[in-house]
Amino acid sequence: MAESGHGSVDETAADPVAWHNHDIPQPLQPQPQNAGLLKEVEPLPVSREDSYISIEITAKKKDMQEIEISQPGDDADKLKAAEPQGGTDSGFHESTKSAVKNEKTLGPPPTSHKKRKPGKKGIYFSYSPDAAYLEKKFVVETVRQLKENNLAEDIWFDKDEKNIDSPTWFMQRLEAVEKCRAAILILSDSYFQSTVSLYEGKVLLERTISVSRPPQLFLVLYSPTDLPPQYAPFLEGMVDLTSGKIAKSSLAEKSSMVVGSLSVYLEKLSTAMVPALPPLVAETEFTGQYKKTKLCQWTVNDVQEWLAGMKVREFFCQAFAENGIDGFLLMSLTEQDMISYLSIESRIVRKKILSEMLQILDNEQKMREGWHLRVRTKRPRVDTVYLVYDPADVRLAQNMKADLLKKNIQVDTHDKLGQSKEEFLQINGPRIAGCKNILVLLTEAAATSPFVFNEVLFAEWLNRTIVTALFKNMWFKLRPAMKAILGENPAIDFETKMYADSMDVLEHQVRPLRKVSGIVLEQAYLNRMAEGLKPLQVLAAPQSGQIMWPLTEYLEPKVFISYQWDTQARVDDIRAMLESSGVTCWADISPVTRGHSSMSSRNAALLSRPETSGEPITSQIQRNMRACSVVICCITPKYIQSDNCSKDLTLAETLYKPIIPVMLRFLPWPPEGAPTAVRKILARLSTVDLSTDKLFKQNFYQVLERVKKHLQPAKT
Repeated sequence: MAESGHGSVDETAADPVAWHNHDIPQPLQPQPQNAGLLKEVEPLPVSREDSYISIEITAKKKDMQEIEISQPGDDADKLKAAEPQGGTDSGFHESTKSAVKNEKTLGPPPTSHKKRKPGKKGIYFSYSPDAAYLEKKFVVETVRQLKENNLAEDIWFDKDEKNIDSPTWFMQRLEAVEKCRAAILILSDSYFQSTVSLYEGKVLLERTISVSRPPQLFLVLYSPTDLPPQYAPFLEGMVDLTSGKIAKSSLAEKSSMVVGSLSVYLEKLSTAMVPALPPLVAETEFTGQYKKTKLCQWTVNDVQEWLAGMKVREFFCQAFAENGIDGFLLMSLTEQDMISYLSIESRIVRKKILSEMLQILDNEQKMREGWHLRVRTKRPRVDTVYLVYDPADVRLAQNMKADLLKKNIQVDTHDKLGQSKEEFLQINGPRIAGCKNILVLLTEAAATSPFVFNEVLFAEWLNRTIVTALFKNMWFKLRPAMKAILGENPAIDFETKMYADSMDVLEHQVRPLRKVSGIVLEQAYLNRMAEGLKPLQVLAAPQSGQIMWPLTEYLEPKVFISYQWDTQARVDDIRAMLESSGVTCWADISPVTRGHSSMSSRNAALLSRPETSGEPITSQIQRNMRACSVVICCITPKYIQSDNCSKDLTLAETLYKPIIPVMLRFLPWPPEGAPTAVRKILARLSTVDLSTDKLFKQNFYQVLERVKKHLQPAKT
């Protein structure tokens, strides 16, 4: 395990000032060439800022009187007019030619049609990057129509910013969300299951209650979904595409409806009103340029050339062209999409297109620029901690590192600071990916640190476990994106609690103690460790009066459902049928904590189930296990070999909870291949077979009767 030395690294690293203060606005200073104007302008009883403005305006007026602005194409006329008769004064001619050349280099004065920086775009387009092909095509079409309505310079859409393949893509999206004046949210099931869009929604909602000029939110309901209660204040003007005739309309008609409904409001927020550039003339010749371009940046013509190179029939190529399939949409295509929307009936062609596309993506991942994609698949080391801190807190980080090493916990930190965000992440990103746990040292300096911001967002993108060590409550100074990410993750109080006790809680979070002698001692120990971990927004926000997702009244469950993520659909059926019979249930529906490899659905439960808002998953499991009257364990081959099975069944035994095993995949009973402890628990229990649809309908009443039997003592 490589360990970085803090003192030498931070002191000798490249000067980070160039990007450390890149977002900090500098005070307006009068220009030296305007100094003489101070005597000409009569003093007025105005503020200092107004004085600077009046000086600057006066200077600009004087410059406009002295300088004649040329138009493009006037260079030849100027040279001809400036040349003396006879052409003998070569010095004068050369000086005039040089001046005109410099004037041409500078270009014409800025106008309203000048392309502005991406940071100035104030209307943010929020959508799920994990959306299916049809939803993404709707997003692209809606953005295109909005830009044609003179909003080309106001819409921030990551596809048009060409940053989708950048390691800072996640950060750039959240930074744009933090600065926007308005946002269009395309709401669907995918929106609330994608980590990126989920955080964007939370940042926008937090800004509506915490800033003096909140952004305006425009909701578009693309597909039926359960909207969290936090969106209730914005439902009045929502564009609903799921009901009535519009639900059966074409994709273009739906986009037109959204544009027609929102254009009136968006035009009031526009600062440029610049029409979209005319579409580029379609290329007719194939140049092979697509081979040097990343797939996500391919144009429609690049896709056509790629298909032609694979000898795909002209009819199929035309289907891609007519639907405007570029690299962005190509990456979201599935085999079923090609059948339903492109009418590609040949299975061989579909398989060939998908396999070639996957090969291209695999090759891009191996490129030097794809380092962030490679580290994302890297398996982190167990019992390792990456310290995230601001360079001003180097002494605190050194002490924390020394204490963790004494507990045999490996520690890593950033190596160098670099000259830019991209360089900083490229140097330290692999170190973050190599650690399972990320420990954020929250201090006054860290609250506004760009280093901490970038490392935290990159760690979240990698789906690492983030824990905050609260040394100073700076919740009110945290950026909205930091509140959204750190707020729901566990935090440990180092500010008001004993340092040794907090370190014990941290050690248990990183490396849980596997065994404590005695049931009473074990439960007391687990309770103390659980109480030491609280969501940062619960631990810190009450003092500032801001909680992003308010905790609501919680109804204790009667049934705890233990399962493995591969049976999610069937578990939902069991839960729905029990609750329809008046039996409240609890099941952890967060795929990250149930061993799922994808991060797309992380924390979806935190929005749809307010009782779990921001609470650490270990605390949720223990609290609901204690509250329930019976535990249902869903038996599958993956479940009996999973950590979820061992932990849930052991905890149920410890708390003396009755267990009802239901078989969702057929296995010989007692199941073979299970750990010894699990096999002993299950061997003395009788199971209910629900392994097929027929058996599920036939035998579910047995599950309901056994549950009600265990609930009977609680009723009497």
